[in-house]
Amino acid sequence: MSNTQDALLAITYTSFSAPLGSVVDHIEVTATANTPANSPPPQSVPPGTPTVTFSNLNPDTYTFAVQAFPAAGPGYGTAVTATLAITATTVTLQIPGTVAVSQP
Repeated sequence: MSNTQDALLAITYTSFSAPLGSVVDHIEVTATANTPANSPPPQSVPPGTPTVTFSNLNPDTYTFAVQAFPAAGPGYGTAVTATLAITATTVTLQIPGTVAVSQP
């Protein structure tokens, strides 16, 4: 049984004032885990993409950041963030709890 889980990000968009001629080239989405080795590669998606999925995340706490970028240069505005804790999948087992012994 795998302990990995998926995270589905729902992105909403808002207006942002930028200099004339500015264009959003892509949206960068990152997932940073408390344990750096668990951080997946960032994703770059087209402007207006409503959802992004990070698959097979190991149990950890992740901070997701989403920001709009031009083709070159710094991003527009400040990245919006959200945090999610991925927990290990568990099952409940019935195991011996007590034993009684007697002499017949």
